[in-house]
Amino acid sequence: MTKVRRVLGLSGMLILLLGVVLLVSPKPAEALKDLLTDPLSSPFSFGNLLATAGVLTLSGAGIAVAMSSGSFNLGGEGQACLGSLLPVLLLLAVPGGHPALMIPLALLSGAFGGGAMGWVSGIMREKLGTDELISSYLAAGAVIPVVDYLIAVPLRDPDSYLLSTPKIAAGFRLTRLLPPSQLSSGVFLALVAALLWWFVSRHTLAGYELRISGTNPRFASLSGIRVSRYRSGGMTVSGALCGLAGALMGLGLYGAAVQGGTSGIGWNGIAVALIARYRPAFILPAALFFAYLTQGLSSAVMASGISQEMSLLLQAVVFIAITAGETGKGV
Repeated sequence: MTKVRRVLGLSGMLILLLGVVLLVSPKPAEALKDLLTDPLSSPFSFGNLLATAGVLTLSGAGIAVAMSSGSFNLGGEGQACLGSLLPVLLLLAVPGGHPALMIPLALLSGAFGGGAMGWVSGIMREKLGTDELISSYLAAGAVIPVVDYLIAVPLRDPDSYLLSTPKIAAGFRLTRLLPPSQLSSGVFLALVAALLWWFVSRHTLAGYELRISGTNPRFASLSGIRVSRYRSGGMTVSGALCGLAGALMGLGLYGAAVQGGTSGIGWNGIAVALIARYRPAFILPAALFFAYLTQGLSSAVMASGISQEMSLLLQAVVFIAITAGETGKGV
């Protein structure tokens, strides 16, 4: 019955999505064509699709790790924001380093920044009983304006038309694939991270104990598992993956830290995790689906006169249909 309900829900979602597009667009045929085909219409569009899916895979996996541990990370956007700045600052501070050493260190610095934010929320819950949903949200709300100020004032590149830091040296940037698309070699790092999360979750004792801690903390506690430790650890890993997603944007897409450059990947990671129902094996397909949908809707908006607000409504229709009844379930 569950599978039947999901099939009916998806069918109803598609019918409603197409119906709304036909009703609100002055050029419905063109809108549907762009919605369904634009992400695959050219190497440029396909590269952008994979680039978006790559960072969403990381942020979605990060949110899923927290959810699997019984926590909820609402600070992914702030973690990604800090994760995009720290690698750039490191590479600007050490311009003469060897790329083979400095690029991994820079990526690790982004993961460290996001992980530190997640750890603070996790340890506050473990030691003080503070709700990590609130603390992670408030931490992000504090970090984002600070990072934006640093980029816009003391660190700003006066020669850039964007509010951004100076660009890092070309040798420190991730290799671009399918130029002039946004795709870089960072997509392989995202794939490796997703596969590693799947392996750890399904084939290691730590992954098993983390999932048990999230789905049945009382049973886990009676079995001798340190539930609070796994919850704080889950928040730390969650923040690190979101920070790494921001680092990929800084080193792969912009070559600098840009104000607002994370483009909501922390928030969108929540949607990806919900679409995947927190399951590691579904994170990559969910990220591809989300990226395909948002890119298709963006193209339909530009080409057919659909308002930006309506495109957000269409996304909401899809996500509600897919995630209905699943937010309270474990992995």
